Amino acid sequence: MKSEPFTSSPSAYLRYTMLVWMMSRGWLLFIPLFVTVALASVLGDIRWAIVAVAYMLVCVPMILTPVALKYILTPSARRQLALKSVEIDPDRNIAIRYYDRNSDDDALIPGEGEIISASEVKAIFHFRRHTVIWLDKPDIQLILIPD
Repeated sequence: MKSEPFTSSPSAYLRYTMLVWMMSRGWLLFIPLFVTVALASVLGDIRWAIVAVAYMLVCVPMILTPVALKYILTPSARRQLALKSVEIDPDRNIAIRYYDRNSDDDALIPGEGEIISASEVKAIFHFRRHTVIWLDKPDIQLILIPD
């Protein structure tokens, strides 16, 4: 299977990166929230509910901002926004080919590429607009393929 050259939007990259992060480690953010809501309901004390709201409005955004910046400021993010095509061969290896645009006639010029082995694929998710391939590589975490 080979795709036509495509690019991903920065908002889609951030959305799916945060979604994958939330599925892997994000549930830990909600433990203090559940504890404070449980304390508010068991003790009948409204102050614990206020603590839960303050946690959601103050602490959670402060925790998620460095996480988002960690993934945005990587070479992987730059590669996600580049014009590329993806080819998956029968051995389930993934070949990514990057393209440059010729400034004169807007033609596509093949550039460098990379091959990702099937053992480096953690999971594949199908969403409404994208297929997300979650990788176990330090330099590239996600591949977004528009549907």
